Amino acid sequence: MARSVGKQFEDNFKKSVPDYVLSYRPPDSAQGFDVGSSNKLRFSRHSPCDLMVFDGSRNLFLTLELKTFQGSCSFERDKSEKGIVHYYQIKSLKDFAQYNRVISGLVLDFRSSDNTYFLNINQWDDFISHIEKKSFNEKDLLEYASPILIHKEKLKVNYRYDLESFLNDVNY
Repeated sequence: MARSVGKQFEDNFKKSVPDYVLSYRPPDSAQGFDVGSSNKLRFSRHSPCDLMVFDGSRNLFLTLELKTFQGSCSFERDKSEKGIVHYYQIKSLKDFAQYNRVISGLVLDFRSSDNTYFLNINQWDDFISHIEKKSFNEKDLLEYASPILIHKEKLKVNYRYDLESFLNDVNY
C-alpha cells in the first residue's frame, strides 16, 4: 500500500532530525473492531502531536503537528467543524506549551510554493482571529503571523529539512 503524502512528509521530517536529538512519533493509526456481521466501528486514537523532539544541548522540548497541503489549509475553530488542522490538535499543543522550555506548534508545508514554515502555537489564536474564512493560505500566514521558514533540500524524491538551523531559530 502506498504511503500518503502526509505520512511521507512526516517520515521525511523525522529523518531530518539530527542524530544527537531525541525524536519520538506517537502512534496515530486508526483503530477498529467488529460490532456486528456487516458493521465495523472505526475510530482514531487522538495522538497528542505528530512528533516530539528533545534537544538536550539546548534544553529544549518541542511538540509538533505536521501538515502538508496544496494551496490552503482548513482548520477547526471548534469541535463541530471539519478541517486539516483539528481542534483537539490545537488544544493539545496549547496544553504542552504551558510548560517551561516547551515549544509547541504547527509545521506547515505549502506544496504549491514548496515552502515549509513553523507557526508557534502561542500565535494561533491571534492568527486565526484575522481570518474570516475556514482556511488560510501562505499569504495569510505571512501577513497575520510571524512563522519561521524551515529550509529544505530536495533529494531525488524526498526532502531533507534543515532542522539544525530550525532548532537555532526556534530557541529564542
